Amino acid sequence: MKITKCVLFVVGALIVGGCTNAASDKEVVRQSKTKPNIIFLLLDDLGFGDVGYQGSEIQTPNIDALASQGVVLNHSYAYPICSPTRAALMTGLNPLDFGIDGPMENDAMLPENLTIMPELFHDAGYQTWLVGKWHLGMGKKSAMPHNRGFDDFYGFLGGFVDYYTHVYFGGLDWQHNGKSLREEGHATDLLASKAVEKIQNYDGSAPFFMYLSLNAPHTPLQYVPNPLNIYDDIASDDRRVFAEMTSHVDTRIGEVLQALEDKGIADNTIVVFMSDNGGNLEAGASNGALRRGKGSAFEGGVRVPAIIRWPARFDMPQEVDYPLFVQDWLPTLLDAADIDYSPSEFEGKSMISMLETGKPVNLERSVVVGTAKSKAVYQWPWKLVVVQNKTFLYNLEEDEFERNDLSASHPLLVASLSKKLTNNSALPSKGAKGPPPESLFYGADGKFDYEVRKPETRAPWADVAL
Repeated sequence: MKITKCVLFVVGALIVGGCTNAASDKEVVRQSKTKPNIIFLLLDDLGFGDVGYQGSEIQTPNIDALASQGVVLNHSYAYPICSPTRAALMTGLNPLDFGIDGPMENDAMLPENLTIMPELFHDAGYQTWLVGKWHLGMGKKSAMPHNRGFDDFYGFLGGFVDYYTHVYFGGLDWQHNGKSLREEGHATDLLASKAVEKIQNYDGSAPFFMYLSLNAPHTPLQYVPNPLNIYDDIASDDRRVFAEMTSHVDTRIGEVLQALEDKGIADNTIVVFMSDNGGNLEAGASNGALRRGKGSAFEGGVRVPAIIRWPARFDMPQEVDYPLFVQDWLPTLLDAADIDYSPSEFEGKSMISMLETGKPVNLERSVVVGTAKSKAVYQWPWKLVVVQNKTFLYNLEEDEFERNDLSASHPLLVASLSKKLTNNSALPSKGAKGPPPESLFYGADGKFDYEVRKPETRAPWADVAL
């Protein structure tokens, strides 16, 4: 039987794509038994209320198309801030257990004794590429991605860059495998173009794992070049610029997805899309009706948009209403690629059967997320939150917006879950201690300067690493 498949993506002002005769049933089965390519597409500071398929006023047609073709995870959980999420993704472990409890200090790094995601895929015969943000070590060359299992790294090391000058705290932070680059162009455009180039040049000799870690729509809030969507009806200036940045990165995502179609490899390429934490409410983001935002262990800080698409194995679009934590992605993707591993190596659990069937797995476990200042422990459907020595308890199946604190009526459960938060509390923190970086991009009026361009005032970061 022949299956007719139509795929549409929005690139620029055009809708591109079309209908083709997909492979026969037998051919799809054959394709599904080969090693899949993988693209893990991580956005930065995108809130739960910032994507069209969740009802946002921001236009994200390519992310929405991905949602309509794959599995939408309604309870996808990250850590409340970038470095812990990235560490959990790379290791399959709880980053709080090794001191990564905030955005990492520039001289800190992911422990070198840990075997991480690209090393496992590389050892299994994959080509491994990182395009974009790292934020897991920049003070030593040995901490950089091309020395931690990625065959090729193009992007930046720190927590953010000026989108135009590519400067981070005064130093150029733009490189290829340890060599600084001075390139003109908006960071989102350059990163997406590199991802498209990698796909176009893919020779099929071995499957690839691409970690496409885009920094948009993280601050600085800066006007994008030639915005496609003008949000004049949005009253907040910050929200309007944030919306333009989000639509801009959505367009570039469409180009990457179209490159897979043009190459003929979309069917057996797993595409995972998610945000690294909840949206920053002080920088134009929205988390919808969820409580709080970036930096908080309440749902607005940790419950993030997430989708997985794999046409060769996941036949129908669906939604999953059970939790998947960021540390689950490593064993899940290893299972998807049929790569041997010991489940005891990871705190995360493989969720491949849940993604395929929609039925829950591992609901009985306890999972801790948080930062140095705000922590939560999940034992589904229960969630305990501790902030500034105040304790809250919620049943998320009955109260997903955390409006009804049940801690007083369930003291034994509070005591049991509280014990989960005491492990390694005395570990030295690798988190940054300074003020939030957003202030670097304020004008004289104390508001964001959308046309700011940060100059170089010191040597490039890659050049001075030990």
